[in-house]
Amino acid sequence: MKKGNLVLVLVILAGSIFGKIIGGALSKYIPILNYGESIGFGPAFIDLNILSFTLGFKASMTVAGIIGIITAIFVYRKIR
Repeated sequence: MKKGNLVLVLVILAGSIFGKIIGGALSKYIPILNYGESIGFGPAFIDLNILSFTLGFKASMTVAGIIGIITAIFVYRKIR
């Protein structure tokens, strides 16, 4: 992966996290910011007698997270 692509992924991740935090803080005043959906699958247990592990995945996206991602992409394009 190129350095520029890694930076873009990190900027998008940071934008999503900051958007979710700000959305949670402002949800009392603007409730639509916390509207969102989750996708994923629950835990799957694998037991091989000498080794066992659990796999699972969940991703949730809110309106505030999407706004954070869009803002992060604009910031990335400006600094690049």
